[in-house]
Amino acid sequence: MNIFIRLLFLSFLFIGCENSNNDILDSDLEKEFRTAIANTNAEEFKYLDDGLVPQENFFINSKLKFLKIRFNPEAGFSERRVYFDLKTDSIEKIVLRKVQADWDSFKDGDYHKFHDSIFVVYPKMKKTDVYFDNKKVKSFNSKAILLKEEKFIYILKKNTESQYNTKASN
Repeated sequence: MNIFIRLLFLSFLFIGCENSNNDILDSDLEKEFRTAIANTNAEEFKYLDDGLVPQENFFINSKLKFLKIRFNPEAGFSERRVYFDLKTDSIEKIVLRKVQADWDSFKDGDYHKFHDSIFVVYPKMKKTDVYFDNKKVKSFNSKAILLKEEKFIYILKKNTESQYNTKASN
């Protein structure tokens, strides 16, 4: 029940992010992601598990340690930057950006309002920071937003590592 209440809260918060824009914060988070990759000398591996879900993969010692995936639904997008622990396979941090159209704003063949939110989840600490309009608006002790993401991410990690290691052994 506690997870349901938190997800309901996130839904209301997400609705409150109407027409905000997180481009500046997202740019900073992208630089942070690229810097982490560069600082660890991670090797890029070109592979798409699903042609409809663009992904970027970065490996250290045959293990996927940085992953970026993007979903492009009809109106808007969602993007995830996943940092895996350098010593284990666990998720250290995930940055989730969701930009969705306000379905009621459709007029003249275009959407005029969007909801733009960024969630930074630290699973080990069970902490989530929520941002909109380039500012942190909430921090709470939960990784509830990650629960539905986690299974997909680990399946994608397994498949990508399998392809990488198959290529490396040939």
